[in-house]
Amino acid sequence: MSRVTSKAVRIASSHLITSCATGAAILLFVVLGAQVLSPASIAARLPDAANTLQIAFLLNIAIILFGWRRSKDLRLALGAYEEADRLAQRNANTDPATGLSNRRELMRALTEAIEARKGGVLLLLDLDHFKRVNDLHGHLAGDQLLRSVADSITAATPDASCWARIGGDEFAILHRELTTAGAEEVATGILARLDQPIAVEGGQARVSGSIGLAWIERGSREEDVLRRSDVALYASKRGGRNTFAWFDRALELELAERLKLEEDIRRGVQNGEFVPFFQPLIDLATRELVGFEALARWRSPTRGFSEAENFIEAADATGLIGPLTMSVIEQAMADARNWPPHLKLAVNFSPVQFRERTLAEQITKIMTKTGFPAHRLEIEITEASLLEDRDQAITIMQSLKNLGVSISLDDFGTGYAALAQVDSLPVDRIKIDKSFISTIVKSEQTAAIVNTIASLGHSLNVPITAEGVESEAIRGELSKYGCSEAQGWLFGRAVSAETVRSFLGLDQGSAPPAQDSAARRRRAS
Repeated sequence: MSRVTSKAVRIASSHLITSCATGAAILLFVVLGAQVLSPASIAARLPDAANTLQIAFLLNIAIILFGWRRSKDLRLALGAYEEADRLAQRNANTDPATGLSNRRELMRALTEAIEARKGGVLLLLDLDHFKRVNDLHGHLAGDQLLRSVADSITAATPDASCWARIGGDEFAILHRELTTAGAEEVATGILARLDQPIAVEGGQARVSGSIGLAWIERGSREEDVLRRSDVALYASKRGGRNTFAWFDRALELELAERLKLEEDIRRGVQNGEFVPFFQPLIDLATRELVGFEALARWRSPTRGFSEAENFIEAADATGLIGPLTMSVIEQAMADARNWPPHLKLAVNFSPVQFRERTLAEQITKIMTKTGFPAHRLEIEITEASLLEDRDQAITIMQSLKNLGVSISLDDFGTGYAALAQVDSLPVDRIKIDKSFISTIVKSEQTAAIVNTIASLGHSLNVPITAEGVESEAIRGELSKYGCSEAQGWLFGRAVSAETVRSFLGLDQGSAPPAQDSAARRRRAS
């Protein structure tokens, strides 16, 4: 029982006792009044008895007046506490930002729906890229958008059993009487309403949503229904967002495997199972080795050897990409420190890591710890790193450049940066994505795109690197466009640190003899 309710009970009890006492005093008032005011009684009473009776009568009147006043005050206090209790109950079950139910009330409604054994459907809605609205327009605009989304949900499902906001940008709609077609019509209607521009503080905002649907089956637990809807929501996001998906058992098995993968990654980071492999970077004009790009590989005792494409997405989604990358980079710098001094080390960072304001400081600490010189380090960032917080990303890039680190814009052509924007970025190199390079000899359109990017680089005095060079034909085509560096299977796949040391003629921990540098450069070609 809440403190407000307990207090209200005590007040109600006091009110009842006071009312009863006042009622008794009124009865006594009637009896005494009859005796005091009756002419026959007045004549028969002795003087002392008459005085006593009159005093008792007056005291009785005073008790009645006090009781009436006290009863009135208690009644007002009881009303105030009952109102406070109703408000407390409402606040306990309502989301203050949108006026919808909260997670607690949704779980109560789910319990009722399950106990009713009449089925129903639960829709989970998650807003896509809601953080951008907060970043671009401010948190006040974000709150306005949430209220507008709440209005859209209730308008699209006027007869739903429960509407709830259950997370930062996550909503739930519980409907007890919907067919499959009806549920899909509701989901489509919500997405259509969200597709309209929303007026917020400082302008207009657009937001899309992803929806997961699950049936409320007999014998299910509330947590089971929520989990199934969440699995379906994950499927809709993976399907391209701004869509909906139904839960099925195959999805559940897939999610279980995904969760197992994420747990294995977490354990692998702790146990040092992720290591750097190194792919050669070649000067296209001289065909000499100019450095290596460090690529993460996973030596798992249970999963075996894995390349990055098998775990990077999961590491990104769980927030483990930061410690994973830093661990691999520290190992790579420790290995590359003893390479010939003309060889650079290129390392790639996830867009997720550019959300950390201390990224430049973290990289600096690793360079200091390993003794790796800043001028030999090249940081590769993707265009997506500039999408969420462009100013912060540029600040991090500039901080690294001030230390002597080079910045390379990786996978160029696949993201969001326009050609005209490159001039405003503090980049030292542009890397053309391998999806363009691999088809350059087969597609005139692709060749034209590569030529445009290369021409841009020349006009800005920014050298161009080509990724994914797998044949002499591609290498020859790139030479026409003036690309300065390249990497790909034509020049070598990514290999372990031990293989690199052997290739460079280094013993572990020893410095390379200077007279052998030219020979090693020739061997790379």
